[in-house]
Amino acid sequence: MDRRLRLDKQVMGSMQAHGIAGLFIDPESALVCLSSSQSRISPRRGTAFHHTHLPEESFETIAKSLAEGVGINATARIQNVDKKTVLLVLAKAGEQVKRVSRSLLDNVKVTECQLDEMWSFVGKKEKNLDPVEKLQRSLGDAWIWIAFDAVNKIVLAYIVGKRTLPHAVSLLQEVKRITIRMPDLFSSDQLDQYTNALLQVYGELVYPIRKPGPGRPPNPRLVPAEDLLYVQVVKQYKQYRVVKVTQKVVFGDSEKVESILAASSVSNKINTSYVERYNGTVRHMDARCGRKTLCFSKCEENHEIQLALSLGYYHLCRPHKTLTKRYGRSTTPFMAANLTDHVWSMAELLKFKDKKPYS
Repeated sequence: MDRRLRLDKQVMGSMQAHGIAGLFIDPESALVCLSSSQSRISPRRGTAFHHTHLPEESFETIAKSLAEGVGINATARIQNVDKKTVLLVLAKAGEQVKRVSRSLLDNVKVTECQLDEMWSFVGKKEKNLDPVEKLQRSLGDAWIWIAFDAVNKIVLAYIVGKRTLPHAVSLLQEVKRITIRMPDLFSSDQLDQYTNALLQVYGELVYPIRKPGPGRPPNPRLVPAEDLLYVQVVKQYKQYRVVKVTQKVVFGDSEKVESILAASSVSNKINTSYVERYNGTVRHMDARCGRKTLCFSKCEENHEIQLALSLGYYHLCRPHKTLTKRYGRSTTPFMAANLTDHVWSMAELLKFKDKKPYS
């Protein structure tokens, strides 16, 4: 019998004496006993500790170590546990952080949304892939697409994948889902995918007037919405160094862009400085994102789950220096956006339960 199944002593004795036929000696009491044992819900259900036998303190310490940028093997040596245990904690904690982020990150008001992509890799670098591995598309370059709230320092959305248009569209669709309205201003580098993705997500479909006479009717086309403002930072390079930076308004009126920047509390000109600064933070908090490291991910799943853990820790548990200076007290990005009212501990993050009923 499964030890997790708590049976009445009389039913258990009957089964030990007569085997499975013992259930039919007193079927009414057996059914009541089985139904009551199955209705018992573990207090750990819905948390990161569900179906784990590791002590909670050890679990929290390992999760915090991973969130602070310590590698898998180093964490296993420091905590004196097996590497598989650390990977189990990573998977459990990462999934828990995803649930917390989905629960809290909703109806966000964004004024400045900065878009950027950060290079990382899985398994091996793109130039070292053989033809079969290139077709599988599971190894090699793993670009991290990021949509960043420059005011509240929140990562609104992120996508891990290749540098293609579908990934850019998925990023902006996630931004549209969690924001209460379209951000006042989008800014990015000169990557073409952002322009097309903004049209697909925030554009309007227009049907041109058909001219009289024979011929096919003109195809509908996407045009930017009236309130869509999108600017680019154009960098010119010479021998891998930036020698000139210019700004360009792609969608919208330049006067509206200037008025938004004049009223901004963080920007006074077109820039992508804040999302690029966050990229540096990610490389310090996530050992897998280092440019030259032995902690690189060996599979895409662990790469994404580690990023999710680091991101949740950054949003809820780690006070931001700029925000702390702005508000005069320890402040995390989610506190700045009024998504929570205090700095979370790692234990609180791992024990958080969504109010939605379980399926």
